[in-house]
This record gives sequence, structure tokens and C-alpha cells, in this order.
Amino acid sequence: MKEKFLNLRFLIIAFLTFLNHNAFAFEKFNLNDIDPYENIIVEDMFEPLKVTGDALPWQLFSETKEIEDCTVDKDGFDYCLVKPIYDENIKKYNGETVTIMGYMFPLEESEKQKKFLMGPYPLSCPFHYHVGPSQVIEIKSDNPVDFSFDPITIKGKLKVKYNKETGSFFYLEFALNSYWIK
Repeated sequence: MKEKFLNLRFLIIAFLTFLNHNAFAFEKFNLNDIDPYENIIVEDMFEPLKVTGDALPWQLFSETKEIEDCTVDKDGFDYCLVKPIYDENIKKYNGETVTIMGYMFPLEESEKQKKFLMGPYPLSCPFHYHVGPSQVIEIKSDNPVDFSFDPITIKGKLKVKYNKETGSFFYLEFALNSYWIK
């Protein structure tokens, strides 16, 4: 009986210690502490990936201007899109086979990706890429590419074309080759 009492006493002390330990303490969250106007800009926190070899520099894509086009739909609701005004320097690569070096943003729940986004910054959120559309390329590949948190290099045909449905400004289609940056 004494042994059961000691075991129970040990469990109670362990549980109370667990609750009092700062590593397991819960902090109250106050919604009033959030600044809704705070705009965290990834470009201010990180340098874009420095590409090597024949990969197109991300600065070339960022020269695309982003304009907001707002209308009112048939039900009276405001509807805004971000549309591109392409710079002549990027337009000349439309339809060309190019090399892109960047970080993957997966769109599929798989270790192998046939459709994903690529950009010059590492992932900062699992729900969306925190950069504008001029800094994102949508990749469509017939050959699945292994997901990686490290930068990858991929080659394919660049499409400089706005897609109203997805908001994408750029596509890389029919990836010819992919390999990891070591």
C-alpha cells in the first residue's frame, strides 16, 4: 500500500512540476497586440538567391510591373486582380528554353512534384508564398521533381503569359532536366 501511495505522490509531483515549468507554460494571446497594418515583406528580410551559370537572374523577373485592376462584378462586389506590365527584357525569353534556379513551393501533397512554384526566397509560410507574382514562376513538368528545401535548378520552356485564374505571370513548361544544387 505504501508503494502505491509513493507512486501516486510521485505522479502528482511530476504533473505539477510539468505544469509549472516555463517550457510548457501557455502565454495568453491578445488579438489587440496584432497590428493589422504591419506588412512583413520577405524581400526586406532576405537577399534573393544569387543564381549561377546560365540561370536567369530573378531581378529580370522583378522588372515586371504589378498593377491592380479593380472592377465591380454583376452582384455589386469589388473584384481586384494584380496584372503584369512586362518589361521588354523578359518578353524576349517568351517561348525560349531557359534555366531557372530557385526555391520550391509545393502545390501537391507528395514528395515528388509535377506542379509547383519557384521563387528567389526560401519558404516562410506553408500556406502561400510571401512575394508578389513577378517573383514567382509556376512550374509544370511531365517528370516529377523531388521536393527540396534547398535551391534547385530546372530547365524548360518559359511562357511569359498572364493567367487570370491563377494570377501567375510566368510558367516554365515541360521541364527538360532538373538537378540539385550541391
